[in-house]
Amino acid sequence: MIRLTIIVIFLTVFSSCTKDTEENTTAADYNGKWTLVKMSGSTFSSVTTGASMDWQEFYLFNNNGTFTKSRTRNAVKTTVSGTYTAQNNSDGLYLELTYSKDSELIGSCYGNLKEELYFSVPATLSSTWRNCDGPGLDYEKVN
Repeated sequence: MIRLTIIVIFLTVFSSCTKDTEENTTAADYNGKWTLVKMSGSTFSSVTTGASMDWQEFYLFNNNGTFTKSRTRNAVKTTVSGTYTAQNNSDGLYLELTYSKDSELIGSCYGNLKEELYFSVPATLSSTWRNCDGPGLDYEKVN
């Protein structure tokens, strides 16, 4: 009887811990200009922001599924473009970017023409490049 009571309590506690609201991100949420606001490295507290970052960059996501990425580093501006798709995974919304040509701007773990960004928090896009020892790159939408 005690075991049954424990099982019932266990199930009651864990079934009541569900997410109350589901956040739905739409195309309107990610279309537009997203500017790099924070870079982080693999060592503890290696975070830079603003003009202190190694480079300045932004993504421009268009309604028609195309994007442009632009980076300025040492007064040299580099731009590349491609297409993107949105994917709802179990852990949130991801944008998969496919570039039209190879470029040093592609921040990817795979060395191909693809890059992934995800919503780490509702108003911040983050690069998955940090998962394979790349820098942590966080972007915020410019209104």
